[in-house]
Parts: sequence; C-alpha cells; structure tokens
Amino acid sequence: MRVRLYVEAVALAPEGDRPFVVRGQTAKALIALVNSGDRGVTALEAATWAYRLAAYTHDLRTRYGLAIRTEREEHPGGWHGRHVLETPVTLRFVADSQEDPEAA
Repeated sequence: MRVRLYVEAVALAPEGDRPFVVRGQTAKALIALVNSGDRGVTALEAATWAYRLAAYTHDLRTRYGLAIRTEREEHPGGWHGRHVLETPVTLRFVADSQEDPEAA
C-alpha cells in the first residue's frame, strides 16, 4: 500500500518545538484541523475523505501528543463532535503523490 500524503510539521510548545511527520489520512486530518483554526472540523464537514475523523484525531493526540479538544454539538436527532486543534502547529512541508508521483 502506498501512502499518498506526507506532511512534515512542527508542534510549537513553551518547552521547545517538536518536529514530527504524519502520513495518509491522519495527515489530511491534521491539515484540516490546522486550516480550520478555532472553528474546528466535524466528521460531516470532512465526510468526502474522512470516514474515521475521530480515529485520526485520536492518533494525533496519542501518537503525536497534540492537544485536540472535542466539543459536543447538539442537533435534532442527536449530537456530533467538533474537533479543535489547541496545540499551535506549523506545516513545514506537504507532499501529495497523487499530484506529484516523485513525492512521498
């Protein structure tokens, strides 16, 4: 299986910046979280590509140590989670092998 998306990022923290690399759907989730800012993102907003957004955010929390808040939003018939990235993250490099066959 070939990973299509590759992201190099830096988590900014008072104790020191922490570089890390994320691949695949987890990388797409990171990009969506960074781009959404304080508004955050829901699974419905990412439904065209993120079938498991909560799993990707869990991976970003546990494997990469990012603080991601999940807010519960009520709606008719139930509720959904809105994921908001709280750790400042800078994306340094993004490569998508679908666009560039030499990438990733």
